[in-house]
Amino acid sequence: MIKVRIAPSPTGHFHIGNAQSALYNWLFAHKNNGSFYVRIEDTDKVRSSKESEQNIIGSLSWLGLNPDGNFVRQSDNLPRHKELLSKLLERSKAFYCHHGQEDLETERKNQESQKEAPRHVCEHKNTEKGKTAGGIIRLAVDAESDRVVSFDDQIRGKVEFKQSLLGDFSIARALDDPLYNFAVVADDNAMEITHVIRGEDHISNTPKQILIYEALEFSVPLFAHLPLILGLDRSKLSKRHGGTATLDYRKDYLPEALLTFLGSLGYTFSKEIISKEEMAKEFDLKKVHRSGAVFDVKKLNWINSKYIRSLNIEKFKDLTGVQNIPEKALSLITERLEKLSDVQNFNYFWEEPQYDSNLLCWEDFSKSKIRESLEETKRIMENWDWKSKDALRLLLDDLGKKLGDPSAPLGASRGLVYWPFRVALTGREKSPDPVDVAAILEKDIVLKRVSAAIKKLG
Repeated sequence: MIKVRIAPSPTGHFHIGNAQSALYNWLFAHKNNGSFYVRIEDTDKVRSSKESEQNIIGSLSWLGLNPDGNFVRQSDNLPRHKELLSKLLERSKAFYCHHGQEDLETERKNQESQKEAPRHVCEHKNTEKGKTAGGIIRLAVDAESDRVVSFDDQIRGKVEFKQSLLGDFSIARALDDPLYNFAVVADDNAMEITHVIRGEDHISNTPKQILIYEALEFSVPLFAHLPLILGLDRSKLSKRHGGTATLDYRKDYLPEALLTFLGSLGYTFSKEIISKEEMAKEFDLKKVHRSGAVFDVKKLNWINSKYIRSLNIEKFKDLTGVQNIPEKALSLITERLEKLSDVQNFNYFWEEPQYDSNLLCWEDFSKSKIRESLEETKRIMENWDWKSKDALRLLLDDLGKKLGDPSAPLGASRGLVYWPFRVALTGREKSPDPVDVAAILEKDIVLKRVSAAIKKLG
């Protein structure tokens, strides 16, 4: 049975790269009738926090990527970690290294000056000192071996590392304080993980983990390393490129939109707007892209706009937190909206607009001319049947010809009418067609706002 997991550390926010890894693990599990788990890797006692753990859980819940079963905490497995470390020490597959930080730093500098790969081949290995508790615990690796540690990456193909370049790498600070590479092997084995699907920044950890699997005599799972998400400068996405925490997107984006976007960053699906269930049916690890994709917020906004347009009025109110949006305004707003928070650009549908009287003026026309235009517009609105918007536009166009310079272009004469009418209704320089806005607002509101505009002009 297929079993996959994500294993974020609660040392910060659950970022976009975590979210994509979670999505691909979820897709792979659901494609193969397998199970998707979440393990909180909280063995870093100094940096781990409950706040970060809740951020992980909240992010996955918002995205709808819920695990099969409860969340697992790595710290709950410490007794097993200690037991397995003890076995490795007893079998001389691991040992205590008593070199201090100063020794290791000197060794590193010497290797650097001789242009050698950094590694520590410890003299305490296979000695009585190496059996004496104290110092960090290292895996005993044959530095003279000509073996090549290789694995068939499910995305990248065959990947190889020379064992001799790994050195005797550390696996624990102490018996009750395992390091990442050891703990992840112990826990993946305990959870019977069959496929480890994670970011390509973990590739260098994989040969070390394979050696730990072998030392513990555990079966080695299959590995698949996902391409990194890149910023516009094609470097790894980071805070300097903007928001990278998943929940930062909740105020502006629908979770379905973010999932669709993240899915498309490493995979070519059959359509651009696609649910995670549809993605799962198409998903194939071997078709995941090998190269990183740029996080293009314009593409995310476009996808988000498509999902926004599908919302009903109650869902839209709930997501935006604005409960007095007129239902008649829904389609006009959503067809222009890319981000949920931008709904405030349309607040004139439920709030009285605030603006300076100078905004009512159009080009070089005097305030008296603008006032005349608004007064005539008000008379038209009083007598209009409030049914045909095309009929209203014809009336306003005729008014523009009447008030403007007959020899001027049609746009200039229309602006004399439409501009102050737009501002009177919305208080903004940019808005949908004022005729469309007027058709949504109640008649008494339209007349009240036009009257208020006339009063502003004195």
